[in-house]
Amino acid sequence: MQSSPAIEPAAPPAASQRGVWWLLIVVAGLVLASVLFGRVLDQVLPQPKLPVLGSIVNDLRATERSGQEVKLSDLRGKVVVCAYLYTICPHGCAAVVGQMQKLQHDFGQRPDFHQVSITVVPDRDTPAVLSTYAEAMGVKPGDPWWFITGARDPLINFMTNDLKLQPCKVIPPEERLNPLDVFSHDLRIVVIDRHGQVRGYYEVFHPQPEIAQVMCEKLQRDVRTLLDHPNL
Repeated sequence: MQSSPAIEPAAPPAASQRGVWWLLIVVAGLVLASVLFGRVLDQVLPQPKLPVLGSIVNDLRATERSGQEVKLSDLRGKVVVCAYLYTICPHGCAAVVGQMQKLQHDFGQRPDFHQVSITVVPDRDTPAVLSTYAEAMGVKPGDPWWFITGARDPLINFMTNDLKLQPCKVIPPEERLNPLDVFSHDLRIVVIDRHGQVRGYYEVFHPQPEIAQVMCEKLQRDVRTLLDHPNL
């Protein structure tokens, strides 16, 4: 007995295929229109005013990873994101740097945006060490992100007195996670507006993940607000 030939399924009508493509185009158009409409609303609707939490009184002079001497006052007119950096930190530095990398990705092409990482241990984190660290993170020499070092006292005094971060503390030897784990430091990110005013502190490394997530989202949102609305 001969077996019956297999019956191949009929190809969908061309009209049905065109209908699917038109549906996809309409959906994509609606999504694009929604995004554009949201951006327009963001521009025309009143924005919540971020609080002014302090003002930068003193200037900070230091050495950038390139070896060039820089001043924080050179960044006036830009929105500046600033944080401590400890290149051998076994604690929360990775979370801080990770959020700064996201900011670099989102806003690094804007001429009015800049980031500054200030070392906790300048005698160890030399320009050469900072340069290697930044390159390993994928931060190019021309990117708007300074990695700075210098004399320890002026750096710490600026972070404590002007940015109002908690002073660095020596970790007792019995509490160190490794022999190089010498200092604990404030892990908050600071946002400074175009006029040298502190507009926010962001605890992106928090023991409660939900709070850390909220802080990360608020950081991104507030930076975008200050960039897009210079008068706030």
